[in-house]
Amino acid sequence: MLDIETCKILIAGNCIFRRGIASIVRDVVPTASVAEAFCFADARARLDRGEFFAAIFDIDADDLNGPISFRTLRVACPHLIVGVLSRTASAGDILSYLAAGVTGYILEKSDQTEVERAVRGILKGAIYIPPNVIESTACKPDFALPALRRNWCRLTPRQNGVLRLLLKGYSNKEIARQLNLSPHTVKIHVGALLRCFAVQKRSSLAVATAALRAEGIGHCNPLGSSQMLQISV
Repeated sequence: MLDIETCKILIAGNCIFRRGIASIVRDVVPTASVAEAFCFADARARLDRGEFFAAIFDIDADDLNGPISFRTLRVACPHLIVGVLSRTASAGDILSYLAAGVTGYILEKSDQTEVERAVRGILKGAIYIPPNVIESTACKPDFALPALRRNWCRLTPRQNGVLRLLLKGYSNKEIARQLNLSPHTVKIHVGALLRCFAVQKRSSLAVATAALRAEGIGHCNPLGSSQMLQISV
């Protein structure tokens, strides 16, 4: 269990964003140490200098290069929990950030209760996707929850391990190194996961797993139990 007395959470964005999110984070994790960065470059510099448990970014900031910025961040900080907040509600944009390794995507238009729920879930290590994205995706004919429920229970321990790293944004080569497997073997496991969850893209796996968790199914922690926080409820 993580020692929350020394847990550090970084918040990056404009002043209003930082103060608002910092207030919510302190409500959710009262003993956490909250640091602030005024832009993405400043955040990267702070992350390079110190060890942080999580970081939350305003992705509508001018200095960001879209999901690419977070793909490079994920490579540099593979264990960092990453949350983002944006006014953009496009499912395609949300999935592209998840595929880049973002842990949770919060909509700016969400009310305070939903933002608190999102922050709480992200800091617990869960994948958070706005409810309307889960619902719209779940309505598609190829996204059948009954089949997902059955197939989730059939995952092997190795497939669960691959899925955990995949949800963190790891590439096949990175997963292979972490699990001491060949890239070819990882590719086979990823293909099996895509078939299991009845999706065609890696990023859609996050939506499928989030939909299952919304129904109380598949409560695995993609970041491992050693990185869990004591969250206020």
